[in-house]
Amino acid sequence: MDKHNFLPGKISKCQICGSINLIEVMKLGDQPLANSLIKKNIDDKQIKRYPINIIRCDDCTLLQIDYIVDQNKVYHPDYPYLPGITPTVDKEQNELSDYLVENLKLTSEDLVVDIGSNDGSLLKYFKAKGLKTLGVEPTNIAKIANENGIETIQSFFNKKTTDKIKKEKGKARLITSTNVFAHMSTLGDVMDGITDLIDDDGYYAFENHYIMEIINKVQYDTFYHEHLRTYSLISLIKLFEMYDLCLFDAQIVSRYGGSIRCIVSKKIRKKSQRLLGLLEKENKTLVLYSKKTYSEFKKKVENSKNELLKIILKLKSEGKSIVAKSCPARAVVLLSYCGLNDEYLKYIAEQPTSLKLDFYIPGTNLKIINDDILMKEAPDYILLLAWHLSDPIIKKWREKGIKSKFIIPLPEVKII
Repeated sequence: MDKHNFLPGKISKCQICGSINLIEVMKLGDQPLANSLIKKNIDDKQIKRYPINIIRCDDCTLLQIDYIVDQNKVYHPDYPYLPGITPTVDKEQNELSDYLVENLKLTSEDLVVDIGSNDGSLLKYFKAKGLKTLGVEPTNIAKIANENGIETIQSFFNKKTTDKIKKEKGKARLITSTNVFAHMSTLGDVMDGITDLIDDDGYYAFENHYIMEIINKVQYDTFYHEHLRTYSLISLIKLFEMYDLCLFDAQIVSRYGGSIRCIVSKKIRKKSQRLLGLLEKENKTLVLYSKKTYSEFKKKVENSKNELLKIILKLKSEGKSIVAKSCPARAVVLLSYCGLNDEYLKYIAEQPTSLKLDFYIPGTNLKIINDDILMKEAPDYILLLAWHLSDPIIKKWREKGIKSKFIIPLPEVKII
């Protein structure tokens, strides 16, 4: 549907229901693209920034940003994110494949197509279980997936792509996406492609950030130019009904600090009790329609920023050394919103297999370097930017013998 396709620039209507009843939640300021890193520090005036203004739809409850950046700039060929290099994420991909194969009763005759398949880290588990697989990935990471034996089409997902897939592979029993479904500005093309590609007894399964978890855990760092929409079940059910698809199951999972896993079918199916339970929580006392919900969220975000800066300034005044650890896209949002740069932090330490090594975060003069340096330098404090993975990361580094204290910025600032 063309009404779900948006051109670059400011939007004036809800990305799901088309309502103009949009209410501002908060502004995070003009920020650089989270996955467009630079090779050397450049003059601040040369850095291209785009607004991150968070708005909500008072009709369908969708939380969204009100400015869309050209998707070719956002998902450029040298896009540097690799999910497969993070053990926790890789484990989550395996668990998701196990869950879907078992619960949807998939067999070796079935084709699984992953949208935004990246390095093929999800599809490799379906392939290992004997299923037919195909990835669709617009960036050059598609080449990495193909080199690793996961057949991948380098393209955006749309009906043109699905026509090609149907001709060569047939229809899909399952289409998947993980942390991708909120990303596309051409959502209508994606929905048309999904409807076209899955067979009559097929499914679309996806995981994405969930509005209730975002609010409850003060996850303002998930709002960046890739994440155009933050879904509620209210908005998702409305969306899929427009395409004669049935969202019949949903549950909260741990991925990315709290996501929702949804299962959609062409056939009309009875909604699961856990979906109905989540929907009841969304509708209870109209929490997602309440001004108070969002004014409190905004206040918590501002308090979080102020408390983090207060702690870091205090530590700096005491002569303590502070570095950052991990550089997911959400890190760029937190650093930009809080105004943290090389005056506060020495560098960002990242795992050695990351494609982000030796790049800089625009506007910060913070270089991303191999995290081996943590053992050599033993900084006093480490600001953990991948705070949603704090338990496994801290456990790993404690086992290595590091004595540094970790600063966890969200949901509330604490030192471990």
